[in-house]
Amino acid sequence: MPISALLADSRIQLTEAQKRAAQYIMDHYEESIFLTASKLAKKAGVSEATIVRLAQVLGFDGYPKLQQTLRAKLQDRLTTVTRLEQTVKNVRTDGDILTKIMQEDIRNLSETLRDISLETFRQAVTDMKNARRIYVVGLRGAHAPALVLALYLRFLGKQASPVIPGYGDVWNTLHGLCADDLAIGISFPRYTKLTIDVLEYAKENGARVGAITDSLVSPLARNADWVLPVHSRLDSFIESFTAAMSLVNALLTELSVQNPEETMTALKDRELLWQKKEIYVLPYADYKNGRKKRKPSDR
Repeated sequence: MPISALLADSRIQLTEAQKRAAQYIMDHYEESIFLTASKLAKKAGVSEATIVRLAQVLGFDGYPKLQQTLRAKLQDRLTTVTRLEQTVKNVRTDGDILTKIMQEDIRNLSETLRDISLETFRQAVTDMKNARRIYVVGLRGAHAPALVLALYLRFLGKQASPVIPGYGDVWNTLHGLCADDLAIGISFPRYTKLTIDVLEYAKENGARVGAITDSLVSPLARNADWVLPVHSRLDSFIESFTAAMSLVNALLTELSVQNPEETMTALKDRELLWQKKEIYVLPYADYKNGRKKRKPSDR
């Protein structure tokens, strides 16, 4: 089982020293997997016995077995260039790529479903339901699920905003954030610094904080009230956001059925506005038969 899944298991109770060691390992992955137990302990500021006990609590016979597993997951932390070089070496045909990538996405979905706590999922929905304002931050590749989450939260009548660098000022956007608000961060290795900074700022200002990331010891988790771990590994130069998008869909759907009457009212109001502003085209048959009425300004 992946380290992130073990750490997400509510049955595994870590001491503060063990949590500190686990946090150091996840923050310094490439370095940690080559350190001896004594050197790792010194770097993490804990005793060597803590490192050994951490491995045992996670179900390994000893630190060497834990280290072996950590090394096997090194590819998750490789640079995009290195990962692409490895992919090119392994590919023989176009069909290999199509099959491999889709199979890996299926695996990411299955492992995400296995590792997510239903209790945590419900807490995330409750926080979204109760929040006065919701800020969603996801940068680079993670911007796609972040944007979808913020967009459809607005469709459901929530006051939600994506945090977008370069569109105004991030910190002006977040100004006034308080205990009635919720900040959700989405990021995966290699984590974006601004996403971490936004969640830290939200926590400092008393807001609720949620994280959609790869594990409970992700840098995003430090300030999060809840963490939804998502698998994103792909044998490519890009990360897979398939499982993250599926999770976003599940959160939005669960939120929509919490209060169906309110949801229907919000969606009906949106539909009326979209029709009035002609946001969407009419069905093809209507165009073909010339049924679309043109305004004088269109002629």
